Amino acid sequence: MRSKGLKKGLFVLGTMGILLLGTAIFAEQIGMDNDSGWGKGRILILMTGIFLISANILIAVFQDNLLKLTGKMSVLTGHISQIYIFTFLATIIVLASYTWLIAPGFNRPNTNYYSQLAIAFKRNQLSLPEEPSTALLSLSNPYDYTLRKDSSVEDFPWDVSLYKGKFYLYWGPVPSLILTILSNERLAHMGDQYLVFAFLCGLFLYSVLFVSSFWLRFNYNPPGWTIGLALVAIGISSPATLMLNNPQIYEAAIVGCQFFFIGGCYWAYNAISEKDSPAIWKLVLAGTHWALAFGTRITILPAIIFTAVATLIYILRESKIANPKKNLLTLSAMGIPFLIAAVGLSWYNWMRFESIFEFGLRFQLASANYNEFNSLFSARYMYENFLNYFIRPYQIQAVFPYIKTIENVVSNDRLASLLYTSPYILLILIPLCLFLYSSLVSKKFDEIDQNKNPMEKWLVATLTGSSLLALVIILSYYFTAMRFTEDFMPALLLLSTICLGQGYKLIGENENLRKGYIFLVTLLAVFSITASTLIALPGSRVKDVLYYMEQINQLFGIR
Repeated sequence: MRSKGLKKGLFVLGTMGILLLGTAIFAEQIGMDNDSGWGKGRILILMTGIFLISANILIAVFQDNLLKLTGKMSVLTGHISQIYIFTFLATIIVLASYTWLIAPGFNRPNTNYYSQLAIAFKRNQLSLPEEPSTALLSLSNPYDYTLRKDSSVEDFPWDVSLYKGKFYLYWGPVPSLILTILSNERLAHMGDQYLVFAFLCGLFLYSVLFVSSFWLRFNYNPPGWTIGLALVAIGISSPATLMLNNPQIYEAAIVGCQFFFIGGCYWAYNAISEKDSPAIWKLVLAGTHWALAFGTRITILPAIIFTAVATLIYILRESKIANPKKNLLTLSAMGIPFLIAAVGLSWYNWMRFESIFEFGLRFQLASANYNEFNSLFSARYMYENFLNYFIRPYQIQAVFPYIKTIENVVSNDRLASLLYTSPYILLILIPLCLFLYSSLVSKKFDEIDQNKNPMEKWLVATLTGSSLLALVIILSYYFTAMRFTEDFMPALLLLSTICLGQGYKLIGENENLRKGYIFLVTLLAVFSITASTLIALPGSRVKDVLYYMEQINQLFGIR
């Protein structure tokens, strides 16, 4: 049986490798790439294909040793092997999807604010290299959108901050600090879409590490392929893929912040997973990631504080070594990177705007005058924003891709609510329903709660609290944009995956109920993947898909 399973795995790996290799080599002939050269996306597909074929050959050569090794393992180990295989396949699928979706965006004009600020940093200045025009500075109120429009003054980078004759960014400086390792020549030709792609891939890889780790630690035992489906749903669910359609500075800041935040959560989880006491170097990595997160996007700060405090409480309660010095070292490991970032960001704001709390939003050159508009955040926005982000559906049309986002009149952004694009998040309700059933019908709520792993409780509480805090901030913000949902979706998707595993464990040994549960999970995941992909397709990719569909129809004689 193991030999047959290994042969099936080899067949899948080999087939995927050959298909990717063939796609890269014959991309021009099949209409996937209209350029004769080898772009970055095409090279990535080629390298992925070579890697899969190489892995297939190595496994085939050493399959006897692998079979002997697996023969000594338990049935549980076979389940673990399936988890690793499907995790690997899901990772390839998602990263390939990201590459395919964003490829057209690499060749069109885009913002390059982060690279420009990196060039400025290398010149020892905090303002952007571009100088404001005389026409802009001569306006009586350059922050007045109507006045700028009536005066035909449009020669400035949109949405930057203007203060004392200099342009600044109100986004956090961390991505630009990272980019300073590159040459000025490379930075001059590097748009913000490259950061969006890199951060999104990194965010997904952290999610993969997170899910595969807690899936095994907490003994979630749905069918092995379920983890692969869950990971694809995490990676593809909106708004991640939608952000690849128009990757600009806004998307780079949001995804970069989430990359660092989820990365910090992963290292904190990894640190407290140690048997005796938390690994200090891992806590340093967690604190550093969180410091970089709020240095990228300040609105994540409440979620970081909540997560850090929850982590410290867990460590103090569960640590087997009651040592004040050890506790102080633990606090320092997470706190010092955070303190350094806070001092650095305060200095950065003071040197630019003469206030440690001013990030430049008030001096923004946009459609609103933020010097006069003071209601950026208000509880009165929450109801309408909740409807926009969760309840209102997308538009259904008769032609491919059949669904599309709907323009929001107030913000001019196109929206598609999450319950229609990413219903996978509804899995967070399943354990709640099972808990209520257990407590009201079978009276086993206390027993179930006591059997939960303390680390599992910490993880659920941390992801729940951080995602709710981020959600409240986004709902109370006056401006509505689909990209803002990425501020809470990564944590919410991880929480949904934990709930998936918890729900399966709570069902027990009822085979029919298990099958129905897995069917529901599959339905929600597949719907999320399909809907999120369809609304994210850029125009050029719609044409590509239609071409492939036509070729398939001709191949099978379908008209």
